[in-house]
Amino acid sequence: MKENRKLLLIFTVILISIFLPPFSSVPITANETMLLIRDVLIQTCIAYSWLSPGIHISTIILLIALYRYGQKVSRSFDAYFAILFVFIAFSNNIAITENYGLAVITGNLVPMLTVGLFWIWEVFRSRNEYIFHSLPAWRYWVVPFAILAFWFPTSSDLSPDFSPLLLITSSFGVMFCPTTPVAIALLTLIYPKVNVYVLSVTSFVGFLIGLFNTISLFIMPGYTLWSLILHTPLIFISIYGLIITRIVKKDS
Repeated sequence: MKENRKLLLIFTVILISIFLPPFSSVPITANETMLLIRDVLIQTCIAYSWLSPGIHISTIILLIALYRYGQKVSRSFDAYFAILFVFIAFSNNIAITENYGLAVITGNLVPMLTVGLFWIWEVFRSRNEYIFHSLPAWRYWVVPFAILAFWFPTSSDLSPDFSPLLLITSSFGVMFCPTTPVAIALLTLIYPKVNVYVLSVTSFVGFLIGLFNTISLFIMPGYTLWSLILHTPLIFISIYGLIITRIVKKDS
C-alpha cells in the first residue's frame, strides 16, 4: 500500500509536468505548438542518426552478455539504459529550428529525464535481477513487439521501409519511442525480480508519450498512420508494464 501511494504521487507529478508549455526563442501561439514539436523531433532524429549503428550493435552485444552472464553485467545494463534515457531526454527535445529558433519541448523533456533518473537510481539501488527463467509462453508476447521497436522500419517521410539495414540504423537508441519498449519488455521478462519503481515510471511515461502519438494522428500535420502503427509497441508494452503487478503473481 505504501508503495502504491508513492507511485501515485510520482505519477501525479509526471502527469502535471507533461503539460508544461514548450519554450522557444521566437514567440508562438497555442496553435503552433504541434508544429514546433514536429520540427524539433524531425530535426533531432536526423541530427543524432549517426549514433544509431553504434547503439544498435552495443545493445545487441549487451543483451547477449546479459543473457549469458546475468547479474555479472546487470549494473552495466542498467547504466547503459540510464545513459540512453538521459541523453534522449535532452537530445530529443532541444533543437535550434529554422522557424522558432531555440526550442525546448519541456513537457517531454521533464518526464523523459525522470525516467533516466530512476534508471540511475537503479544502478546504485540494484533491485533488477537479470536471471532469465522459463516463463509461461504468453509472457513472451512482448518479444516480437520489442523487435519491431528495435527495427522501427520507417523512412524519413514516415512511410513503411522494411530495409534490413534499419536493424542497425533505425532511430532506436536515439529516440524515446522505439527505445522504451525494448527496456520495458526486458523488465517484464524478469518480473517479479525487478525494481517496480523503474518499471512503473518507465511504463507510465511510455504510455503518456504513446497516447500523445495516438492523438498526433489527428492533430499533427504530416503524422501518418504507419507512424502510429510503429508506436503500438510503446503503447501496448507500456500498458503491460503498468498492469503486470496485477496479472502476474509474484510467486509464479
